[in-house]
This record gives sequence, structure tokens and C-alpha cells, in this order.
Amino acid sequence: MMKKIIGIVPKGVLFDMEQSNDNDIYHLGNNYSARIAEAGAIPVCIAPVDGRVSEEMLDLCDGFIAQGGKQMWPYHFQVIHHAVAHGKKYLGICLGMQLVHRYFALRKLVEQRKMDGDIVENIINLFFVQNIGLDLLKPVEGHRAAFVPRGNADIAKHNVDIVPGTLLHRLIGKDNIRAVSLHSWQVADPVDDLTINAWASNGTGIIEGVEYSNNILGVQFHPEMDTLLPEIFRFLTED
Repeated sequence: MMKKIIGIVPKGVLFDMEQSNDNDIYHLGNNYSARIAEAGAIPVCIAPVDGRVSEEMLDLCDGFIAQGGKQMWPYHFQVIHHAVAHGKKYLGICLGMQLVHRYFALRKLVEQRKMDGDIVENIINLFFVQNIGLDLLKPVEGHRAAFVPRGNADIAKHNVDIVPGTLLHRLIGKDNIRAVSLHSWQVADPVDDLTINAWASNGTGIIEGVEYSNNILGVQFHPEMDTLLPEIFRFLTED
């Protein structure tokens, strides 16, 4: 039986006019590829060109994992749209989860406006040209450690409540977990298409996870930071 190929969506540092072209960089975190390999799949890096990725590249992958990061690029929307359109597994972590929220909110806006043309190109235009959707996130305090030394992920953990009956709950099989929290932004007002699958346990109403159908999963916390939540990564490799 052939191993599944899981494309890792990198974070990008692009188009900084004060720097040279050599500083347009895509970052791939080793923790993500390590967890995918442990789950029995082959990790590959999605390699965009000038912030875009080819459909041929996406066709090569059986599923995707979107890393955390600070900024979204057109290729982020291309990847999740491909996963939704083709029924492929998608796991979004931190920024990757926030992308799930923005994608479905902007897709609904495209449908409401009855915009002609390609859906994902309309979404990209709304977000990057018209700056619509920037308010879909809001700041959060106390959920980002200043520095996490290697092997000391516990110092950045907090309790997360998993919603019974959700895909995430079926995967993990627990009502509550300790998870690494490294984010400065949180999802605001999730669209009806998404199911909230996790909340921060501190009573602040901070969303820690969303999902769509049985193939799109997003978590705000960082399960790649240790080896204690392998079920989340096996989600990408199991039929």
C-alpha cells in the first residue's frame, strides 16, 4: 500500500520592498514534517511561486497541513479551496485554522454577491485587493508565550475543551486536553458553515477549533509542538 503524500503549506515572507529578492522566503517547520512522517505519510513542501501555487502541485497531494504564521497569501486560499473542491483532507493549525474561517466567510460573500468567474480568484480579490475580511479576526491576550525552549512545550500550554460529537472529539476521544497556545489573534463570529469543535477552558469564549464536513479540520493550538496528540495527524492519513 502506497503512503499518502501530505503537502505542507509554508508560511511566507514575501514582497518586502526594503529587502532584496533573496529575502522572499517560504518557511517549512520541521515539527510539521516530523508529525506527518510519524503518522505514516510522506511530507512534501508546497512550493509557491510569487505567492501562488499551481493546480498541478496540489493535484500531487492526498491532503494538506497549513502551518501557523503571521500572514496569509493567495496560495493559502488556493490550497484550502482545492481541498474543499476535491474532498481532500486539510488540517489547519493556528493561522491555518484562521484561514478556514476566512475562506468560508469570503466564499459566502462571493455567493451572496453572485460574483462571476472563479470562486477562489474572487476570494483572493476580495481579501488582497478590496481588503474585505480583515475584521474576521480580533486580538487575544495571554495566549502567546514569548519564547518556548526546545523540549519545554508545557510552559506554553493551557486547557482546551473539546466539543462532544465533533470530528475533533471523535479523533481525540477526550473532553479536555492540554495544548500549546502560541497565537495573538482569534476567530471572530464564525460563519454558519463551520462547526466549532473546541474552546479555551478559561471561560473567555476563545474559539480553539473549527471544522467543516469530515475533511476540513482547524485547531488554534499547536499539536505539532510535541508528540502527545498523534490522532490529529493520523486524520490526514486515514481514509
